[in-house]
Amino acid sequence: MLSGLISALALFTVFPQQSSTLSTPPQVQTAMMCMKSGEQSSGMNKICYYDCMGSTKAITVRAIDLCPLTIND
Repeated sequence: MLSGLISALALFTVFPQQSSTLSTPPQVQTAMMCMKSGEQSSGMNKICYYDCMGSTKAITVRAIDLCPLTIND
């Protein structure tokens, strides 16, 4: 009786399939520190501009807040 139950369980056991393709290594992203290059008021907001190694990025903060001196991009 027990061997019959074990055989029945073996029939219904599902094993995960192994992939035959190689997995690619994870992409590594490095954070770039951007320095504040300017700011501009716009209504109830302030737009803070940053120089990220030649590229310009912008964030928006409340008009009463200070722009951070640096951001990570």
